Amino acid sequence: MTLQIRAIAIYSKEGERRDVRFNLGALNVVTGASKTGKSALLDIVDYCWGRTECTVAEGEIRRGVSWFAVLFDNSGEGILVARKNPGPAVKTSDEIYFQRNVEDFPEHPDVFVKNSTADGLRARFSAILGIAENLYVPEPGATRRPLEASSGQAIFFSFQGQDEIANRRLLFHRQGEERIPQAIKDTLPYFVGAMGEDHYLKQKRYEDARRRLRTLEREFAEAKALADEASGTARSLLQEAKRVGLLPLDATADSVDDVRKLLVQAEAPRTLTYAHNDDPAADLTDLEERRRRLRTELQEIRDEIKDLQRLTREATDFEAEAREQQARLASIGLVDVGERGHEVCPLCDSHLPVPVPSVNEIRRSLAGLDRQLSAVRRDNPRLQGQIAELEAKRTTLESDLGLVQRDITTRIADNERLRVEQDQFTEQARVAGRIGYYLENAKAVSNDDGLRLQIARVRAEVTELERALDQEAMEERLTTALSLVGRDITEYAGRLQLEHGENSLRLDRKNLTVVADTVDGPLSLPQIGSGENWVGYHVAAHLALHKLFRARRRPVPAFLMLDQPSQAHYPPDRDVGEISGGEDEDQAAVARLYRLLLDYCVGQSSQMQIIVTDHVDLLIDWFRDATVERWRDGIKLVPIAWLR
Repeated sequence: MTLQIRAIAIYSKEGERRDVRFNLGALNVVTGASKTGKSALLDIVDYCWGRTECTVAEGEIRRGVSWFAVLFDNSGEGILVARKNPGPAVKTSDEIYFQRNVEDFPEHPDVFVKNSTADGLRARFSAILGIAENLYVPEPGATRRPLEASSGQAIFFSFQGQDEIANRRLLFHRQGEERIPQAIKDTLPYFVGAMGEDHYLKQKRYEDARRRLRTLEREFAEAKALADEASGTARSLLQEAKRVGLLPLDATADSVDDVRKLLVQAEAPRTLTYAHNDDPAADLTDLEERRRRLRTELQEIRDEIKDLQRLTREATDFEAEAREQQARLASIGLVDVGERGHEVCPLCDSHLPVPVPSVNEIRRSLAGLDRQLSAVRRDNPRLQGQIAELEAKRTTLESDLGLVQRDITTRIADNERLRVEQDQFTEQARVAGRIGYYLENAKAVSNDDGLRLQIARVRAEVTELERALDQEAMEERLTTALSLVGRDITEYAGRLQLEHGENSLRLDRKNLTVVADTVDGPLSLPQIGSGENWVGYHVAAHLALHKLFRARRRPVPAFLMLDQPSQAHYPPDRDVGEISGGEDEDQAAVARLYRLLLDYCVGQSSQMQIIVTDHVDLLIDWFRDATVERWRDGIKLVPIAWLR
């Protein structure tokens, strides 16, 4: 399997297409002036690989492009991935198109209809690369979670951006981002082949066997303890059985057999009899409803009695007042009735300023009072009779209410007894279940050695899997792999004439850097000066890793993209144009670097593709043959016409 890049395409807002095509299994150089879009090629491939954020720089490309597309080659099969340009100031787009068995890009982007997500895209690339099920389990005590190697980590070994290739502190793509360095460290054993393809299956089998062994050992320990003559569990269960009523309180056992017999008796099924009440009227809800009705009726009777008593009091008060008035008016019989008129006082014959009522009027008033008094005397006995009748009803209702209240109290007590019985039966069932479990396991251990045989078999399986998953052995395989990488780094550093290249070089997995083992001690990349050395060791480390990947047929993309590797000699913002490659030390160093890349691809027998974007243009035939694009004199990734 060799997954490489056939071409990169961009589409304009109007649907026009611009292609950048590459040769498989060879060195491909895209040379050109600054600000022509060379660095965007790496960002486009990274984005179309499933990265969540589009890192294409803001500017002409973001404004003039509608879709990015990459045509991969998987051992002859074309795989097309297209992602919509999120546009200026937007980080990402979820519109992703994926298709296999494709010969070329479509003429128009209208066919790009979302059929994948970023996670789904990375999962598809993992399957295409042939990444088997795997899981790196951190060392005991580590707080991070196990990590599965996928295409998302494999791509870290295939990119070296402009700000990465000359960085003395960061060796790999995106190493400066959070959690990425640890992901590289954890997945490196799998990608270099130190972790076998069946490691994950063995790991799962080992974990499953360990769980089964722990379960069997626990069951055996419990069963053995239950079968022990002096088992505290059996004695404890016996006390529990007596406490919850499964056995009489005076039940005793002098031997293990006696204890088991009592436990068998306690565990035996029994009929549960709950307390119940046959009187339907005794239902608590009905009783409470009945009490509510009686209280309402009693309150109504009391209100009626109060009203009648108030009427009686008012009638009595009226009668007293009327009698007093009658007594006053009765004095009319003492007054002589003559012809003197109403202006003369009937007692002293003096003239009155205000005339007094006539005697006839007073007598009429007195007659009216007599009639009213008669009515009051007639109605009063009837009111007293109604009050007496209502008092009798009230007495009856109060008696009924008392009976209902007593029934409610009794029902509550019955319910409490029922709850206590239910709780007791539940507790008995729980204890009986524990006793049954004890008796079953005690019998199993005492009758045969099947459990011991199972434990021996599973323990042997665990031991065998431990040998297969020996962490020390995996570390040894990893050390061997990294030694091979270090050997090749040393070779490439010698060809590039890097400082300390004459020493033994190695890839430090712990710190993700290159280390030179000198006579005076180890020197890591940050301790080695010169941008030429930093670029050279970045290139040497990645070439050495990919050589191992290809030799061991590891599931890593078979391409390496390098952006501006000449920047240590020529600033990336200055277009140096054509150089002979031999006029000065800088030109010679650049020529050595590109010659190494060319020879590397040739030596890999078309199994490795290297794509370089740079502003240098060597006037050497083999460099011209490797150049696939020259972007100068107005030629850019995005045609000028797209921006008008």
